[in-house]
Amino acid sequence: MRVIVGVSGGIAAYKACELVSRLVQAGEEVRVIMTPTATEFVSPLTFRALSGGAVAIGVEDEPEGPLSHITLSHWAQAMVVAPATASLLARLAQGTADNMLSLVYLGFRGPVLVAPAMEPDMWQHPRTEANVRILKEDGVIVVGPREGRLASGRTGVGRMAEPHELVEALRDAVAVKDLAGVRMVVTAGATWEHFDPVRLLTNPSTGRMGVAIANQAARRGAAVVLVSGPRVNLPLHPAVQKRPVVSAVDMLEVVQDAIVSAEVYIGAAAVSDFRPAHPVGTKVHKESLGREWEMEPNPDVIRTIADQHRGKKLMIGFAAETEDAPARAEAKRRKKGLDAVVANMVGGGRGFGEDPHDSWLSTDTGTRPLGRDKDQAAALLLDWVAERIREGAGWKS
Repeated sequence: MRVIVGVSGGIAAYKACELVSRLVQAGEEVRVIMTPTATEFVSPLTFRALSGGAVAIGVEDEPEGPLSHITLSHWAQAMVVAPATASLLARLAQGTADNMLSLVYLGFRGPVLVAPAMEPDMWQHPRTEANVRILKEDGVIVVGPREGRLASGRTGVGRMAEPHELVEALRDAVAVKDLAGVRMVVTAGATWEHFDPVRLLTNPSTGRMGVAIANQAARRGAAVVLVSGPRVNLPLHPAVQKRPVVSAVDMLEVVQDAIVSAEVYIGAAAVSDFRPAHPVGTKVHKESLGREWEMEPNPDVIRTIADQHRGKKLMIGFAAETEDAPARAEAKRRKKGLDAVVANMVGGGRGFGEDPHDSWLSTDTGTRPLGRDKDQAAALLLDWVAERIREGAGWKS
């Protein structure tokens, strides 16, 4: 993605350095445009080093050759202005073209994000509020400001949104909404099966795969409920509804409730196959422990849901395997009557929470690799989901 980062003259300009760095590390191409006042807070050389490109400031600058403001406005796929001062918001709202940043803004037709940063009284002034309304009516996405401590020492609403928030908001803005209107239930993480209050049966799953799927699905427009086991505390897209559970029985109960109003189920959780047959509510001391603890099978969450909703929902399961993963995925898909199964190779330090990892997608048309990166695997899986939905196959609302 090609991104213009606009920087105006406020103390929060230092945060734009991290924003540019994050974008570049994510593989995006970045060009920085600064207002003249911004150069008093951060040197253009800093942004040149971080972005690897020339920095534009005045209307006479030619970082891309003659008529650079036209070249840049056509080159970019997205634009982020951070920080956006009250003065710059007014210029953008009124269409004033007196520097390179405002010139490029007027010529750009893609998604624009602005991250306001100013004192609370300035943010709440009627003129600022009117300018923000104009920008929103023009389609500009306003991110923040947030409440917190400001450069003046005061606390209030006026602090610039954090760089990681802006990166996520940018990804939302450019994402194709091919899952808009789709309701989805995703499970993630391990379940805990307690022997007593201090001992439990579990596995190393971190929930990272399920969270990646939930976040990307929400970004692509889906309404997502994430049913997650304990200790799944990874950052979530604001639109994802999280429903935490502990045991396999808990997970089945919550999934059964959530799936009623959904069209797609993706069971990425690592659910324990067994649980203690006789858990106790007080700690069993070491000297009282026997050599064996009777176990009993847990409910098979994915199979139970598939049996209840086969032909009415798109059903996708996961399989963690230590060998022959593609073949085992196909066998699991057929045995449990699923539309697809994703197989991950685990063991030897691979698979649980780690990249690179190997994964495959098994469907009725065959088995294909999903790559070695969890985010990439999530994206490819959701591509397949979107394709099935477009075809009207595999689920009926």
